[in-house]
Amino acid sequence: MAKKYRYAKAAPCVQAVIFARVSTKEQEPGASLKAQKEAMEDYCNKIGLPIVQKYRAIESSTNGNRTKFNEMLDFVRKQKKKTAIVVHCIDRFQRRFNECVEVEEILLDDKTDLHFCKEGLILTKNSPSSDIMRWDMGILSGKMYVANLRDNVNRGMNYNWSIGKYQTKAPVGYLNVNKDIIVDSERAPLVKKMFEMYATGLYSIKSLQNFAEEMNLCSSHSKTNKPLGRETIYAMLKNPFYYGEMVIRGEKMPHAYEPLISKSLYDKVQEIRSGGKIHTITQEYAKIPFVFRGLVKCAECGNTISSETHKKKSGRTYTYLRCAHTKGNCHQGLVSENLLLQQLDDEVFSKIRLSKNILEPLKKCVQKKLLEESDANTIVKRKITVELNNLEAKERRVKDSFFEGDITREEWQEEKAIIATKREELQRTAEKYADISKDIQVTVNEILDIAATVSDVMKKANPTQQNKLLSLMLSECYLDGQKLIYELQKPFDKLVNLKNASTWFDFDKSDIKEYETMAEKVQMYKVERNRL
Repeated sequence: MAKKYRYAKAAPCVQAVIFARVSTKEQEPGASLKAQKEAMEDYCNKIGLPIVQKYRAIESSTNGNRTKFNEMLDFVRKQKKKTAIVVHCIDRFQRRFNECVEVEEILLDDKTDLHFCKEGLILTKNSPSSDIMRWDMGILSGKMYVANLRDNVNRGMNYNWSIGKYQTKAPVGYLNVNKDIIVDSERAPLVKKMFEMYATGLYSIKSLQNFAEEMNLCSSHSKTNKPLGRETIYAMLKNPFYYGEMVIRGEKMPHAYEPLISKSLYDKVQEIRSGGKIHTITQEYAKIPFVFRGLVKCAECGNTISSETHKKKSGRTYTYLRCAHTKGNCHQGLVSENLLLQQLDDEVFSKIRLSKNILEPLKKCVQKKLLEESDANTIVKRKITVELNNLEAKERRVKDSFFEGDITREEWQEEKAIIATKREELQRTAEKYADISKDIQVTVNEILDIAATVSDVMKKANPTQQNKLLSLMLSECYLDGQKLIYELQKPFDKLVNLKNASTWFDFDKSDIKEYETMAEKVQMYKVERNRL
């Protein structure tokens, strides 16, 4: 005869705790917590269990530490009287099996019974396997719901990325509006200005921070309206979003929003940021202003040439340029500043003389050529834009094929690399046909005005003003013995010995970028010139 086993009868619960939960802070204002609480209070009243503690949790059941859940279990363990745990339904209690071990321990210790109001399920230490199975199935159902939700979210995110949508906070210079991103009309020009300033090589991160503070530039997400800090500015300068690409899971993808800067400007900033150029000291922060400060290098060793003053017995002071000789045996000696200024006057300043009968026709000729070039560029860029749009559409199709399992990751990466190469080629071509804005037209006119008076200005200006003018006109300056070796910036190189307005303007597409980068230096020079 088979032996009959008997289980010790479970003691009845004499009090209860109720546990209500939502997953996120955003769900808190809704009706869920209130509805759960009311349903559990009604349930406890019907079965005659007094409620000794109420728990209200705003925490995920699948991610992170479940602080309130563990606090509730600890409370039940410490009670001298058997205490029922009452919850609205299984998925409000848990959505994973991790907690089952702890819950089963206090069930088997006869410390609690677990009541699920919605399912009408009560678990005790003696619950049959069918009830345990219902509990397990409820947890499994919750896990499946979370998994399906995650799949739907990922599918939606992947689709949005494929059409160029950015799904997080917009960077400084943009605004999040109704699940879209638009250009911030107030901050965007300042952000662009910071890129342009840094690209000149004349400004450090600290200088940009001072600029942000002066312009009261802060993030649209800032609650304190505190101007941008160094780390934020550094991150901005590295962010490809500003020229048209977003970084998703470590990979760059084109986005669908209006860029604030060109790719070439971004690349120039990266070159300077990575140490390709060293910021020259601006005259405002120099203790003693010198004409050639930060402009000249030694032709023999490459050191930056510094300036210093020497006082003669007569009491008169003279300025000399010298090499620091920090890179080994260099034979460059002292050179008089006046000697180099005389060289530039003979070779450049005295030869750029634009009389009114040349200057005004020259301006008209230049503006006409710029407008003609602008019209031609627009046609070419329109064709390039169509090709870029076709590439983006192809990239989306290839990506969809990968996510749908039609192609392997390797095939997707290979196609993506081919598309990226073609896109870079088209973008490089597009940059050669840059828009000729009003700013560029104004800059060209201002440069011509500067050129017309350069000889007189150099004779009247103070060292700081002369330095600004030379930085505008000269590049690649080296001191070789007693002679200055240099290149004239465009269009100053074409203005030397100009006799006729119609013979000068031989336009090159690369000139547009030259004028764009010179705009900042022109403004800096104008500020100094106005102090004359």
